[in-house]
Amino acid sequence: FFFGVGVAMSGDQTGQALLLRSKVIVVGDAGVGKSAIVQMFHSKGTHYPKQYVMTTGCNFVMKELKVPNSNTTVELHIYDSSGQDVFRDLTCEYWKNANMVMLVYDVTNEQSFQNLGTWLDLVRKRCPEKVLPGVVVANKIDLEERSRVGAADGDEFARANTLEFFQVSAQRNTNVEAPFQQLVDMFAKAYEEKLDTMSTM
Repeated sequence: FFFGVGVAMSGDQTGQALLLRSKVIVVGDAGVGKSAIVQMFHSKGTHYPKQYVMTTGCNFVMKELKVPNSNTTVELHIYDSSGQDVFRDLTCEYWKNANMVMLVYDVTNEQSFQNLGTWLDLVRKRCPEKVLPGVVVANKIDLEERSRVGAADGDEFARANTLEFFQVSAQRNTNVEAPFQQLVDMFAKAYEEKLDTMSTM
């Protein structure tokens, strides 16, 4: 389950700072705003892509987030996957050894929500050896008048698939960091549980 672990002494030398590395794949239909979400998160809200540029294969970014009230940091290796069918085979190659998944849909595009199940099936077929924890992200919530998918529907889908649900607006930088923080917290918790299991064996 764990992509990588590093241990280093903290600055005050009162304990050890733990660095975990997690591979996250971001999937969903083309045009739902996957790249915008990833870029806004990576740039701390300073870089929103003004024009749509189609992702071919996968774009990769890396960013660290602290686990609250701990000495643990998780280094997220984020693979922003193309939503275009023509790149499907190439995209799936990047999903090997993934630890977590982020499913993204556009609240103004009902079909993008309906296709989440297909994306989740593709991911699970590519990673059959484990059940990937993750999040469902409803993007473009700033476009309220054009919304076609209610929050209750997104939450229901997430719960049915043991995932966490978040609503964001990449354009307005609303709640963009929250799903990534959730992934970090989940990954760190899983690591601690793994250690506890090993210590009792």
